[in-house]
Amino acid sequence: NLEITGKIKTILQYIQESYMEQITISTLASLCHFSEYHFMRFFKKYVGITCIEYINHCRLNKAARLLKEGDLPVSTIALETGFNNISYFNRQFRQKFQMTPGEYRRLP
Repeated sequence: NLEITGKIKTILQYIQESYMEQITISTLASLCHFSEYHFMRFFKKYVGITCIEYINHCRLNKAARLLKEGDLPVSTIALETGFNNISYFNRQFRQKFQMTPGEYRRLP
């Protein structure tokens, strides 16, 4: 369905462009003209994971790239990729990559 595909593309593009900012479910829902409840169900059905999981996935991939590319402090990278809580960032990073950001940076 082209309408569904279009809405998904719009949402994913918005997340890719805005990952460093606070992204609210109400903002994403309004892009599709959905209620927040309907949006959450729609996103999970067509993307396969929750919206929060997807946003964190994008942010963590950007953070991993920044860890490899430079020597910014981990706390700066966390903030620049949209995580306002450093311990939450560290927990999410460890869950995704099975290591801390510091260990990831030291990988060859």
